[in-house]
Amino acid sequence: MRLLYVFPHPDDESFGPALAIARQRRDGDEVHLLTLTRGGATKQRQRLGLSIEEMGAVRVREMTCVEEVLGLASLTVLDLPDGGLARLDPREVEAPIAAAVARLRPDVLVTYAVHGISGHPDHLVAHAVVKRLFCERRGAPGAHGDPGALGRLALFTLLPPEDGQPDPMRLGTSKPEEIGCVIEVGDEEVETARRALACYETYREVIERHDPLARIGRRVYFELFGERPERPLAGLAEGLEG
Repeated sequence: MRLLYVFPHPDDESFGPALAIARQRRDGDEVHLLTLTRGGATKQRQRLGLSIEEMGAVRVREMTCVEEVLGLASLTVLDLPDGGLARLDPREVEAPIAAAVARLRPDVLVTYAVHGISGHPDHLVAHAVVKRLFCERRGAPGAHGDPGALGRLALFTLLPPEDGQPDPMRLGTSKPEEIGCVIEVGDEEVETARRALACYETYREVIERHDPLARIGRRVYFELFGERPERPLAGLAEGLEG
């Protein structure tokens, strides 16, 4: 199966989804990644004394490391304004995503759940734009003569902390009944995801302080837009075969 992940910033794919990507690659799925911005506006640039353009170039180089570690079939990094997606005509955001869908013909499109995990405005815009595109192109790949039709929209999410205590990071979460797919990962996937995170040298301090993969654990959760299976699926392509 062919999957296309769409996220707004470098590192979005590695702060959790990399665990699922590593499992999908081990299972033989073809995984593509489209990143909407170069991530140059991050506060880390001030610590490093870099301009937005210079920081963006650094982060793109870090992403080429991620591409190799995760074994991605393709990596596309756009140069839309980091932190400024909400100020754009949403059609400007949608157009390159639609072009990627038409070119790659993925079976599954993946982005953030509606809360965007961190609530960053760029995350919320990515969710809304990708969902609108999916609703327009929904259907089995190639349906109605459309080479960019889509079979499923998966939304990366988290569950609330198991101990019931408030999340100190105040991350967005989904209710257990909203989960449509749970991807189980093992030591191999955890190691791969940690190596992908380590590619982001400029974020080493943040990664060590928050340890995002520990927050995820060994289960990666997705909502499935417009679907409520009787039990959570074990993979994002389950039920789409044939």
